[in-house]
Amino acid sequence: MEFSNQQKLIVTLLTDIHARLGIDNGIDPLFVQRMVRDDHGWALGWAYPGLFGDGVEVPEAVTFVAEVLGMWDAIEEAYAGFDGVRREQLARLAPAFGRDPRFRGFDGNHEADLRGIVQILVNNLGRWPIFKGRDTDSHRILADSYRRMLKVYERFSGTGCASGLSVEALAEILNAEIIPKSGMELDADVLLRA
Repeated sequence: MEFSNQQKLIVTLLTDIHARLGIDNGIDPLFVQRMVRDDHGWALGWAYPGLFGDGVEVPEAVTFVAEVLGMWDAIEEAYAGFDGVRREQLARLAPAFGRDPRFRGFDGNHEADLRGIVQILVNNLGRWPIFKGRDTDSHRILADSYRRMLKVYERFSGTGCASGLSVEALAEILNAEIIPKSGMELDADVLLRA
């Protein structure tokens, strides 16, 4: 949902009036104002689905970030359920990222739009509460790594076993974060022989 400058002005004035009058009708006027001002109209559809029905188009970047958050939620949940033996096994199978895998966010300089979407989804809309209050500035560009990981993760989530990822599945997902050399895919066996 996009707004013209005139519509932004009208929304700003109306939400100011709404806030000043202290109207309590389940709509947060300052949130509405901020989302309209910052061109995140999609968030209004997520926050107030009854008002918009299916009429709010979700940008591709929002869908991507939501998929990344869902994947990392499953990764962290699986890792939290591992005992010491399985954690050590994961560290061997995924030596680069297998020790305490955690969602690091997106780069604050080069992926600020994606990082902003994380903030809206987690902190404003209350989705994926596991990430609430976490610093999501990774200080390095990670979107391409997450895309590679999502391709692997989709194989497991499509089978319904994403909520109980095995050590081997988790290692395969985490190893996809590594930038492949010469376009070759890396798997756990290659990393173990290196």
